[in-house]
Amino acid sequence: MIPEGEMTSEKRSITHLAMLTAIAVTIYVVESFIPKPFPFLKFGLSNIVILILLISNEYRSAFIVMLSKILIGGFLSGTILSPTTVLSITGSLLSFVMMIIFIQSRIKFSIVGISILGAAAHNLGQIIAVRLILIKESSIFYLTPLLILLGIVTGIVTGYIAKIILEKGLYERLY
Repeated sequence: MIPEGEMTSEKRSITHLAMLTAIAVTIYVVESFIPKPFPFLKFGLSNIVILILLISNEYRSAFIVMLSKILIGGFLSGTILSPTTVLSITGSLLSFVMMIIFIQSRIKFSIVGISILGAAAHNLGQIIAVRLILIKESSIFYLTPLLILLGIVTGIVTGYIAKIILEKGLYERLY
């Protein structure tokens, strides 16, 4: 029997994952209420949690938080059954894979660089999904330069915040 107040490694890991998911979902939902200059623009600040997990080589946890954030956030914001959720999953999966590839590459990218790559890949994944699912016109790809530019800006913001969190040791304090 485990003494009261002592937590097993497995329970600590599940609790940590639940806390990170709650943080990501909260940011996701709060961000959905922030006015946007473009209806399709979202800073993706909840991705800070996923980026930190990826940089910390916690790929499995990052994947769980990513999917949970999309599904729970979609449920709470009322978009779970809309194309928004499909686009979010598509962009997130491409972004996730690309960030892992670049984290593991021989070239050492900074956390801001990884974030920019992830944000640009996310936007590219979404525009491809829009073309395949919603708008059957190739003219949708005219938005690509704008979306890549927005991905660079949002990637810088997200990456810089994640960098500060890691430098200040705030992530380690969550354990």
